Amino acid sequence: MKTHLLRLTTLLAFTACGATPEVAPPAPAAPAPPVPMSVAPASTPASAPATVETRTQAEDGPLETASGATWPVAAGWSITRTTSADAASPLYVLRDPEKGVALVIDEATGVAPAEAIARAWQRFSPGFALPAKQTITPPPAQWDEVVQTTYETPSGSNRLAIGLARRKGDRVWVNLIDADAAVMERRGAQLQNTVERVKAPGVEDETWADRKPNPLTGDRKAAFVAFVESTRAALRVPGAAVAVVQDGQVVLEQGFGVREVGRAPGKADSVTAETPFFIGSTTKSLSTLLMARAVEAGLFTWDTPVKQVLPGFTLGDAALADRMTMRNLVCGCTGIPRADMELLFSFKDVTPEGLMASMSTLTPTTAFGETFQYNNQLVAAAGFAAGHAFFPKLSLGAAYDKALRAQVLVPLGMTRSTPDYAEAVKLGVVSSHGDDIHGQSAALRATMERFTVPLRPSGGVASTAHDMAKYLQAELARGKSVTGAQVASEANVLLRRTPQIKIGEDRGYGMGLAVGKTKGLSFVEHGGATFGQFTTFFFLPDAGLGLVVLTNGPGPLGSLVRRRLMELVFDGRPEAEAALVFTLAEQKKAVARNEAELGPPEPEAAQRALLGTYRDARLGDVRVVFERGELLLDVGEWRSRLGWQKRTDGGKPDLVLLDPPVAGLPFERLEADGKTSLRLTIGQHQYTFAPVPTHRGK
Repeated sequence: MKTHLLRLTTLLAFTACGATPEVAPPAPAAPAPPVPMSVAPASTPASAPATVETRTQAEDGPLETASGATWPVAAGWSITRTTSADAASPLYVLRDPEKGVALVIDEATGVAPAEAIARAWQRFSPGFALPAKQTITPPPAQWDEVVQTTYETPSGSNRLAIGLARRKGDRVWVNLIDADAAVMERRGAQLQNTVERVKAPGVEDETWADRKPNPLTGDRKAAFVAFVESTRAALRVPGAAVAVVQDGQVVLEQGFGVREVGRAPGKADSVTAETPFFIGSTTKSLSTLLMARAVEAGLFTWDTPVKQVLPGFTLGDAALADRMTMRNLVCGCTGIPRADMELLFSFKDVTPEGLMASMSTLTPTTAFGETFQYNNQLVAAAGFAAGHAFFPKLSLGAAYDKALRAQVLVPLGMTRSTPDYAEAVKLGVVSSHGDDIHGQSAALRATMERFTVPLRPSGGVASTAHDMAKYLQAELARGKSVTGAQVASEANVLLRRTPQIKIGEDRGYGMGLAVGKTKGLSFVEHGGATFGQFTTFFFLPDAGLGLVVLTNGPGPLGSLVRRRLMELVFDGRPEAEAALVFTLAEQKKAVARNEAELGPPEPEAAQRALLGTYRDARLGDVRVVFERGELLLDVGEWRSRLGWQKRTDGGKPDLVLLDPPVAGLPFERLEADGKTSLRLTIGQHQYTFAPVPTHRGK
């Protein structure tokens, strides 16, 4: 139930399948004290003469290993090459500049992938004996076989240990990851690039660059629609709306399922192409269109200092705040990490002005321009600054809403889209859904999605598949709307797709849009997520193809639908069905693991001893309450039942949230001076909720 493990496991599983993960929104991050690595550095038994060479990568470039495979390595990472007489190939250990991540590369011949992983661990750290927590065998795509094992690490260690082996013929390439999760959070893009972009002899990915796209008509269209519906039902997503644009035309707009789980399909309850959904971080690309309009109106330039546009702008690093430009706010290149728990734990009374003031706590954890790090507050500041430039006498929220409508939504013809939460409710936005720890889906409190209100330029727009299709058409037409109006100049539309920071060898982050290549084709995308609604927004500019998928329930429906669309249009290898089968199987296993990690409730007296108010300086107050025989965490804006999570060290069980929207979020119990505190560790961030003497609410 360690949420950071789930994120990295997903990353590597996508890598193994040859897929491209979408850029997604809210998921935590910030600095935590480094945890000493209990795995020793690369070593060999004393009886085996060894040669050890270490160098530091001066600039981004490839590492060629003994088999002829090449692995891209980021500048600043060290590479240790160990050769010994009793090993057929050298062992390579890559470490990030902070030495918090160890990425091992080993190669073997004539052994099974699982055995190759075990051998690599013993070469890297003789005596390694962490128990396996999860082993998966994802569909191998261009490989013959893939095996990935995640290991059980000590409770409270915030450590990751993963082994990945990919086989082609009789040769196996192994990667081991032993990392502090906080460091992993900020170095994840660099590590993912090394693992995912390996070029191994005999391993060729499918390429569609020389294929003419098939029209999505007839049997292809019918097969696509059937896949969307069957996959939605299999994943238990209550409702979805899908639009496909091809060669400038909308070739599909359709709704599937219902607006809220438990309702029978009917005129009022069925999802249609006109049903509004919250689009989450896909909003960012609309906000950068608003910025482009402001640039063209002469209100500022992309390189104008933020403080000249938004005088009250502040960060925890004063020098960085002074040098920050409008472009920098939306580039993912500043070194400031995600700080999403601050957004999700206390939002009911937060205003845009309050959110901007809270940015005084944001500080970078990597150097400016060093690696990709995603932050929602910065993009919100960019949108509010653009709105303020158009309407300086209005409050930040009102100015953004008015500017986005007038400058972007109306010119695009998006008549049922809005950044105003109250208006979205009036338009009939769908209900959000989430899964509990047992995998059971339920509708969430309607007010939960209000967390987007103070940061709406980063994730608060509600839209429909019909309106988003119009937006796709304009992006594919380089800024020209379906009415013929140029919403923003072609130069500025394309500038938003120009990488401002490198994510990988052929991927980067522009301004509110991620760009790269897949199967030899250039793509542009930006996923979105709120507490319980999810968006896929993806297009191939050179192929004239675009897709939007809006859902009101969790799961990888959007990425699977995207894969199936591309298979049909480009006559690609049929991988989407196998990926669905794999996903469903792993979901069942994940629920079983979660349930196995739950222990029995402590006696009621022990539970009642935990009751009261707890406070963290950044996240505010939470209450632990006892209702109808159950222990609950009440955040104010939302609440969840608490369960008891077994510790691997045999200590008192920790607490874990059982209900959506953040089921599985663990709280470590800390005992000192007869008092209990609750510690939440998420990526780079660590929060400690200490007991307060009164029972005040938030």
